[in-house]
Amino acid sequence: MSQQGLVVEGPHGRIELTGAALLSLVARSAESIAGVHVRRARRHVRVVVGAEAVQVELEIEGPLGEPLGPVGEAVQQSVAAAVGAVTGLRASVDVAFEELS
Repeated sequence: MSQQGLVVEGPHGRIELTGAALLSLVARSAESIAGVHVRRARRHVRVVVGAEAVQVELEIEGPLGEPLGPVGEAVQQSVAAAVGAVTGLRASVDVAFEELS
């Protein structure tokens, strides 16, 4: 888990997105996919903010009896889109299935 946040200096001041807010954003966007749960985001999500990109690693609980490839791809797309929309940075997302339910 990374608590690294994001700070952007703008013409009207500073905008800060804390590490906790980034973790919440990642977990919520992953869980927008049917059957996906992120248990304890602080333990199972890692977010590293670089100058031009955000690297996300997360462990999820996926749906039992479903093909995992499409579920993982949907999580990647959802998280990358959410992080990109909020931060303005490109996001790469690595997904590991920790458990099936």
